[in-house]
Amino acid sequence: MLRKKTLEILTLREGSWAIESAAGDLETAQKAAVQFLGKPGVMGVRVLKESSEDIGNPAPGDILFEKLRSTGGADRIAVGEPSSLAPVCEDIEDLFNGGGRNSINRLFRAYLDKNTVTATEVMHNAREMKRIMDFESMLPSAVAKIAQMQSRSEDGPTMGERRDTLFGFADRLNTRAKQAESLNLPSLTNVDINEAIQHINKQSNGEAPGYLFRVAVSRELVNVRNWWGKFAMSVDWASACKSDPALANLDWFISDTLSNASVLQDLLGEQESLADALITLIEIADGVRSIDPEKARDATSTEATANKINGLFKDSKLPESKLAVMERVCRQLQGSGTLTKDGAEEPKVFREMLQRLIPGTELTGGPEMAEAITHRQSHIINKGGEGGLKAATASVLPALRDPGRKAGYLLSLRESDLGKDLLKNEIEQHLNGLFMTPDSVTQIVRSGAPNKKMEKVTSIFYRIQNSSLPDSRKAQLTEHLDELLATYVVDGKILDRLDDPNKPLHIRAFMLVSMCQPEMLPDGKASKLAREIIVKHLRRPNFETELVAQVPDDAKKEKILRDFHVQLHRSGFFN
Repeated sequence: MLRKKTLEILTLREGSWAIESAAGDLETAQKAAVQFLGKPGVMGVRVLKESSEDIGNPAPGDILFEKLRSTGGADRIAVGEPSSLAPVCEDIEDLFNGGGRNSINRLFRAYLDKNTVTATEVMHNAREMKRIMDFESMLPSAVAKIAQMQSRSEDGPTMGERRDTLFGFADRLNTRAKQAESLNLPSLTNVDINEAIQHINKQSNGEAPGYLFRVAVSRELVNVRNWWGKFAMSVDWASACKSDPALANLDWFISDTLSNASVLQDLLGEQESLADALITLIEIADGVRSIDPEKARDATSTEATANKINGLFKDSKLPESKLAVMERVCRQLQGSGTLTKDGAEEPKVFREMLQRLIPGTELTGGPEMAEAITHRQSHIINKGGEGGLKAATASVLPALRDPGRKAGYLLSLRESDLGKDLLKNEIEQHLNGLFMTPDSVTQIVRSGAPNKKMEKVTSIFYRIQNSSLPDSRKAQLTEHLDELLATYVVDGKILDRLDDPNKPLHIRAFMLVSMCQPEMLPDGKASKLAREIIVKHLRRPNFETELVAQVPDDAKKEKILRDFHVQLHRSGFFN
């Protein structure tokens, strides 16, 4: 049977072409391409024949359709496109954090950048709300785009209903901001941040203290008309803040400023290559970037601000801001710009980046990063089209080596747009090859001590269990892994070695209980074998006396008994 030909739809972002989607016929592909042209940052679109050539430099005959955004009329502010993963907000509170605010940033990116104002500032400042609501037809256009996207489900609201809800959100945001306008809130530039928080908490008068705190922050930031100034001021407050709820609110402001390219550029400084820039961004997001301590002593320097946010990221205080940094890494990685000046070094440098992006079963940056990794690999192996993406997926896996990292990559990719469409079957085949075909734990994890092998397979078990795979597929994979673990425990006589009568009972008991820890074995056949032995011991009439019989010191006896009960509880014996 002949395979149906596929047409690739490409977008041009920051000078690099990348595959965005695919279609089976030219008419469908052209319509989709024109829609992609309206997305923020997309400067052009193409429809290509499926080809193994470099998508960044296709043969003229392979380009079936091309349209570039006009560079004229630069003063025009267009409404951007929200992510396909944009959440359906049920209340205005959903607009303030996470996906809701990110969607607002995407939709109004051009307006926000031109006016040097953040999305969070706008939503908490009556003057800025009025400006954005009165600006041309921008708000109605944005509402229409979201309403159309969120009314496609048969059991969901109609487009008209969703549009009315969204306009209602805008009116409520505006009304709330107007009501807060007359409130006497402390000036954060004149009062210590923690004193201001205490004052706001005491004087909330029925309004949420968190909302009033954001109003106070917005009042200061709207008067700072440069992006680095907003960022530095927000970081200073966050560094001094002792209130976790207030810090979470400041995270939204910092995240908003990090969505502006100039802030990240200032934070990065001069970089020799794209790879150096991306690795530095990853280091920033992890809070491990090296900062010159001499320069950081100058409170007005870039290094001083970088040093402060380094500590905040290291202590995991700014989760939303970390996502903003990683989103930039994702976009740059997905492009076709070379990572290094020496092209021969690109595969090696990319493997080093994979160590940071996929340290274990979780992938830093989620599905979007998995997709970006796949696109980057397709550039490295110089294969374009659907075939190139499939080849890229297959060639990423050997570079990861560790089966847990492979699981993390494939399951994250499965949740991406590519994974749900073009690469769905490919990913399923790789999952089968990694976790269904093997008939032993050793075939999955080839080296390491028995406990490390079991921990690795267990971590894969949990990653699959928590994935977006259909329940039936999850069950198929996890049940097979549980069977392999049970067989490994029995054939390796692991429990017999742990429950050796020649060892003191307290040592045997702790080792057996460790087998029931959630990180060692999942709840299933394998852990049940260990539990049966432990229960048998627990039912002995004088078990606790026997447990510490070979421990001479009374204080140590008490500690062993306490620790043993803690481990039993952690393993679920008292549930």
